[in-house]
This record gives sequence, structure tokens and C-alpha cells, in this order.
Amino acid sequence: MRWTHLLLPAMLLSTSPAFAHAFLKSARPGAGAVLQTAPATVAITFTEAIEPDFTHIVVTNAAGMRVDTGRQTPSEGGDRLSVALKKLPAGTYTVTWHATSTDTHKTQGSYRFTVGH
Repeated sequence: MRWTHLLLPAMLLSTSPAFAHAFLKSARPGAGAVLQTAPATVAITFTEAIEPDFTHIVVTNAAGMRVDTGRQTPSEGGDRLSVALKKLPAGTYTVTWHATSTDTHKTQGSYRFTVGH
């Protein structure tokens, strides 16, 4: 009977909820990058696996016009998403992302990169 008094506290201490959130782990081009040549894609690797149907990357120019093609490609590992870009002239671009992890937690963020300056 004594062990039952120890079992419940041990179970409570050993169980902790898992709060997975897909944050930006790395990006290509990276935040603040200054590139001489325009990239063909923007690729983001997240800290957790994502739901590609509910995760989006949008790239806009300084005027707020969208410069990505909208064609997104998820990785086989499930933690990376890339989007194809139109031909980019010199300028500053904003990458905005909205991610939904496989356990449905949502995150978002944005960063900028520059081409030809």
C-alpha cells in the first residue's frame, strides 16, 4: 500500500505537456542578408515539423507588392518550406511567414533581405 502513495506524485512529476511550436530555425536568404544576385527561392527551416497546407511564406517588395510565385514546396522531413520567386530587381524584400506545426500550434514572423545594394 505504501508504494501507491508514491506512485501518484511520481506520475505527476513525470508528465509534462508538450508545447511544440514551429519557429524559424534558419532561412535562405537569411534575415538581414545583402545579396549581389537575386535568389530564385526563399526557404525556411522550422524548429518543428509543419503542416504544409496551413503554412505560408509571402515575399513582398518595398511597395508591398507580392514577388513570390505562390508555388510552395515542402521538404520530405516536414520541417522546411520553400517558395519560388519571380525575377527580383535590386531592392529590399520582406519575407512574412505563418506556420502551423503538426500539433496545430500557430506561429508567425517576418524578416528582410536586400538584393544589389
